[in-house]
Amino acid sequence: MTFRALLRPVLLGLLASAAALALPLPVSSALDSDHDGYPDALELVGSDRASFADWFASVAQSQYYGMNADWKPETRDCSGLLRYAYFNALSAHTPAWYAKFRYLPPPQTPPVRAYHLPAPLVRYSLFRVAAGDYRSGDVEAGRMVGRTTVQYLIQYSAVFVSRDPARARRGDLLIFLRPELRAYHSMVYLGGGLVVYHTGASPAEGGQVRLVTLATLMRHPDAAFHPTLSNRNFLGVYRWKILD
Repeated sequence: MTFRALLRPVLLGLLASAAALALPLPVSSALDSDHDGYPDALELVGSDRASFADWFASVAQSQYYGMNADWKPETRDCSGLLRYAYFNALSAHTPAWYAKFRYLPPPQTPPVRAYHLPAPLVRYSLFRVAAGDYRSGDVEAGRMVGRTTVQYLIQYSAVFVSRDPARARRGDLLIFLRPELRAYHSMVYLGGGLVVYHTGASPAEGGQVRLVTLATLMRHPDAAFHPTLSNRNFLGVYRWKILD
């Protein structure tokens, strides 16, 4: 065997390695294998599910002690609290991120590991507002957005769990319907029988974040806010699709 023949496999191996290094970085797939409107690249698995729910609940609770300056006043309502906590649960938790909180109840889990904002494929358009599987171009077509109402959040970005509040886990949502106001109302379940919510009124109208127990909620003067099976205005417990 000639020296050239001996050298040929080595050269081919070097060329293959060079070609591999030249390949573009992998792009997140738009595959939506469970057909829930969210690409697999956004779905959390394993311990990341508990991490997201834990940090989401902690951020929501933190706003009771003092609303962060970057939570814009015009978005301060019950759905705004959900969106703000969702964004921040997926944000990179840098020193600057921590510095904006007056008090952040310490989560019991590490931050989400799979990704942080801007999220794969959708960047900051995290909420679905249209039926159907996820498809490339959903953001540009307005089917994935960064801001929407409770009605759209539970219809397209969350799944129904139960009308029994005992089935709620930390980070789940309690949803109420106010037909006389043509409005939905949302609360975040923190675990241990605690919920946090924004009253829904604008800052000028004295809107605030409240932290109460389910037992206290049962004594709310408006029975529409009683989380019971007998209350037709209580739609039940919902869970974010990225955790399902």
